[in-house]
Amino acid sequence: MKAEYKGHRIVDADKLAFDLSTWRPSDPTDFSLTIDFYAGEEGKEGSDAFTATVCSPTWFLRSHTEAVFSGESVIFMRTFDHTQLEEFLIARCASAKGNSWKEIACELSRVGLWEFEYKL
Repeated sequence: MKAEYKGHRIVDADKLAFDLSTWRPSDPTDFSLTIDFYAGEEGKEGSDAFTATVCSPTWFLRSHTEAVFSGESVIFMRTFDHTQLEEFLIARCASAKGNSWKEIACELSRVGLWEFEYKL
């Protein structure tokens, strides 16, 4: 069984956009946004949401002043490029395989927080 990328949406209301192809950061090398990307079983209807922060390393380091911190559910990009981000998500979803959807979702939860994380 394999996963398939089914799309995305920007979660941040302050970004005033829902589609990555229309949103542009004021500085493409210093940015952050939260997205839901959707994945489902390859060739079937339906999908689950996975939430991730997409940001530049510059923004991440400036925003975390603790001595030790985790980058859980964070996708790093040196420069924002919606095409590269979508290609990354398509490839990551396509590479996720398992004997059940739960196994696949567990693998994808390394990229973004699965909406049904409590089931793991």
